[in-house]
Amino acid sequence: MSGGYEVELFVDPPDHDLICIICKGVLRCPCRNEQQGCTATFPLSEQYLHTSTCQFEWLLCPQQGCGTRILRKDAQAHAQVCSYWRQLCPMGCGTLLNRTNQAKHNCYRELQERYEAQRQMQRNIASTLRRKMQRMQSRMAQMTRQISLICESLELSENLEEEEEEESPGEGTSTGRSFSVGQSPITHNSSSSSSS
Repeated sequence: MSGGYEVELFVDPPDHDLICIICKGVLRCPCRNEQQGCTATFPLSEQYLHTSTCQFEWLLCPQQGCGTRILRKDAQAHAQVCSYWRQLCPMGCGTLLNRTNQAKHNCYRELQERYEAQRQMQRNIASTLRRKMQRMQSRMAQMTRQISLICESLELSENLEEEEEEESPGEGTSTGRSFSVGQSPITHNSSSSSSS
């Protein structure tokens, strides 16, 4: 299979960019993984589909931190031995398993430990909330006592003002001077009375 495809094989003339300047044929598009061993032949229209499933395509190991380049056909074998393999427990306990802890993993024990840890955390939260509520209730009781004392103080001062008003009915308009009967509140200057 040397050279390109014969131009005469195509129903419509191929695009000028697809013609090889050396052999004057239409460029062949073998699988790009031919050097890795792929011998597949396919229509040009299926090139993308083939490349996405080609067993000789280089891939990076999907496990975080690994970075090993493997052929697609070897991916499953590599996954069985990859030291970076991680997976959440399939039983749903949420534990991240790796090669070392997978064999020792016990879902029931893990779930029980997590349950106990959550219960202890809830107890701590409840205890903290109880203490806060007690402090708030104590402050509220103290504030209620203070408000009660303020109200009593206001009532006493109002009562005292009312009693003072009742004891001195006309004194509110008085100037503070008292006059005897027949005495005029107007005082005359002695010098002005002698001159007349």
